[in-house]
This record gives sequence, C-alpha cells and structure tokens, in this order.
Amino acid sequence: MSGQPTRKLYHLLGSFNTFSHFSVDKLSTRDATNMPFIIWPNGSPCLIGNLYMQSLLNRPGRSQQGLSRRGDKGGSMGDYAAKVGQLLRRCYRDGLDPIRLSDGKFTDYIAEIRKEPSNFNPSQTKKSESSVIATGKVWLDFLGFVGRFHGDNNFVSEHGTIRAREEKFTIATRGGKKINRTYLTHHSFGKPHREHQRVPVTRVQIEQLKAAIRKDDVPATVKVRRACLIDLLSDTGARRTELANLKVNDVLQAIEMEHPLLRLSTLKREEGAERYIPVFITALKKLRQYIEVERRKIMRKVYKGGSDHGFFFVSTRTGEPLKSSVISNEINHLRKLAGIKSQVSPHMFRHAFITNLFIRLIQRHEMTNPDQFRQALLDSRTFTAEVASWTGQLEPQSVERYINLAFRDLSKYTETLTSVHLTMAMDKYFSEENELLALLEEGMPIAEYRKQILALREMAQKDFAIAKERESALLT
Repeated sequence: MSGQPTRKLYHLLGSFNTFSHFSVDKLSTRDATNMPFIIWPNGSPCLIGNLYMQSLLNRPGRSQQGLSRRGDKGGSMGDYAAKVGQLLRRCYRDGLDPIRLSDGKFTDYIAEIRKEPSNFNPSQTKKSESSVIATGKVWLDFLGFVGRFHGDNNFVSEHGTIRAREEKFTIATRGGKKINRTYLTHHSFGKPHREHQRVPVTRVQIEQLKAAIRKDDVPATVKVRRACLIDLLSDTGARRTELANLKVNDVLQAIEMEHPLLRLSTLKREEGAERYIPVFITALKKLRQYIEVERRKIMRKVYKGGSDHGFFFVSTRTGEPLKSSVISNEINHLRKLAGIKSQVSPHMFRHAFITNLFIRLIQRHEMTNPDQFRQALLDSRTFTAEVASWTGQLEPQSVERYINLAFRDLSKYTETLTSVHLTMAMDKYFSEENELLALLEEGMPIAEYRKQILALREMAQKDFAIAKERESALLT
C-alpha cells in the first residue's frame, strides 16, 4: 500500500443528538455524543460507512445505550470505525464500491493485513493472528450491512458473494447462566492462538520508574504530575482512560472525607457507572500539592479556554486535559529512561493491583483453590460487591485471569492475612519510605528528610487507623 495516505479515516463528532423516532407529531432524538464519522481517503464523507455507524447505536453493548463511545478514541464504536477504515482504504485504492467486493478480493485483503509490517519493528508483523481475525469479523459485519442496504440479504453468507459461515459459542453471566451466541467466520481466517498476556508490573519496576522521574531533566510541574500518575496507577488499579477522566473535585472530595474514597468513572460498564476506591492520606498529600501548586501554575499561565475544565491531569503546554494515549506515552518514556527492557504499560499496574488484591482476599477468606473464589463471586453478594468496588469488574471472564495469577503467586505469601486494608496501607507506607531514602541518597538535606519522614509517619498512622475501621465494618 505504498503511496496511500495513512491518516485515520474517522473522527469523533463530539456532543450532539441524532434522530430517534417520530411519534404523535413529535420528533424525538437520542444522544450520539462521540459517534465516529467516517471519511474516504480523499476526505469526502463515506455514506455507507456512516450509515453503518448509526446502526451500531442500537447494538447492545455493556450498557443499555449501545456500544461504548467513551474515550479519546471513541470506545468500542471507535474500534469498529478504525477496522472498517482499513477495509475502505483498500476498496478506495482499488476503485471498488464495497458492494462490488468479491470473495477472492476479501481474501486478498485479509492476506494483506496479515503481512503488514509493524511500524516499530519492520521485521515483525503489525497484527497477531487473533487481531487479524478480530478485524476480519468487523469487515464481515460491515459487509453484511452493505448487502442488506442494497437488498442482498445473502451478500455475506455460506453461499453468498462473500462466503462466510456461522459459528456458535457460549458465554456465562455473573449468575452462572449460559448464553448461546453466534459469529461469522471466513475461510481466509487462520486459527487464533493464545496471545502473550501482559504480566503485572513489579515493585522493582515501579521503583525504577519513580527514580527515572527524579533524574529526568524536565520542569517540576512534569515531575510532580508523573509522580501523581504512578501513585494513582499503583494505588487504585484504574484504567488509563479512567485517570484521564479524573476530576479535581473527585480528589478534593476524597481529601475532605474522614475515610478517603476516590470516585472513578468506571469504563466497560453502563454509561455513568462509577466506583469509589479507598485511597491513602499519604497519596492524597501529593495530589493536593499538584492541584494547589503545579496544576494551578499551568492553568494560570497557558490555559486559554476560559473557565477551568476541571480535569485533574493537564498538559503543561496547553492546559488541556491529558488524553489516555499521553498517559501511555508518559509511562513508556519513563520505562526507556529507567533502562527497563521489558514492556511496561498503564494496564500492567491494573494487573498488579487486582492480582495483589485477590491474593489478600484469598488469604483473608482462607480459600485453598480457584473454584472457591469463583463460587464466592456467585454466592456472596458482599464478596462480589467488594470485588466490584475495588476493580470495576463484574463478569466472570473479566476476573478469571486474575484469579489464576493470584493463586499462582500465592506461594510468595506465607503469613495469614486478616486485614486487606491494613496490609495495603502498610505497603503504601514502605513504598513512600523507600522513596524518601532514595531522595536522601540523592542529596536531600538531612533536616528536610527528617521533616518528611515524620510527616509520613503521622499520615501513615491515620491510614492504619482508617484501614482497621474499614476492615471491622466489612467483618460485622
């Protein structure tokens, strides 16, 4: 595809409503905020692509409002648009209307994306086989819509122009109910193989990232923001987009609470879903400093957008809210600066947070095998509510890998655990103490170190007391 434009073939429309229905002489609309708008490579609107996007508004997702459109990439609908764009780019290059696509040409296009080289390492392919299949499934779905639009309901079918067959699979709900589903597959698809899953970030890697923050030659505003980012990723298990959506008021409200809880807008759940994560006073101190000093300087100096938008993480250059992709770039920059050869990403902090949480829950409830954990999720509303409040996860398939990771790593923990909250508070204290010791070794004046360690101990004692009260409330 040399010479073809590589720009993204969709953009998000922002806040707007679209037609819903007309009844009793009244026009009704529905929210379509952040819906993708698809274009051809020459910049002209793609009618069939945008009609397909509108059809997705009615497709069931995790919420009752259709597929997710949240985030700076448009959520699930944005993912559909990106995959459809890969097909449209090839159709445009070859002068083909999608309804004129043949089975052979579809097969050629699948072969193309299978061989496409990685942007970062040309010796490797850009997509895994599972990713190729995921893209191909969206293409089949889109072409099925194209066929129905043109009056050919069998355009994508076992004996149709695009020869696809239907396969069945079964999923289990949180209540254990099994639901049968179907999907389309094609003879050009290979066999999916088990993906290499990211492992949880380690404590050593977190310490290396924090050391990289201190030695990087950047303004203090950037250093403090990055320190807050590492703390929030480590202490909350939040997804990167959940942190991008974090508001200043969420932090300020947590600071005012007797038992601090940080509100997070929960992704991959219904629209407006949220959860409250216990946070430590030791962590809130850094967040308050960022709000009152560094962030305030940025907003006063560079933000030209009028009233403060209220998002916690902001660009030092523009004052605009940080996008989730920038959060990933920040972690990758620190990884390289720290000399860490293996991959480190924001989601690996979430893996570590949930895995460690599950280890502590397993020990507190004296579970001996994964089946006991799964059964507790089915039988105990209290246990399920606790897991959901910490992680934002509800479906069994979402937590399965964390259960397996926790039991795999359980051998490292020999002590009997009675307090999840207290253990996490102690881990936080030792993490902060180690960071102060590193600063002392790097030249922090002894008087300043003494002041900081005494303040840390005072805040930690409050965290310990709160942790004990939380655990007592759960056990009563």
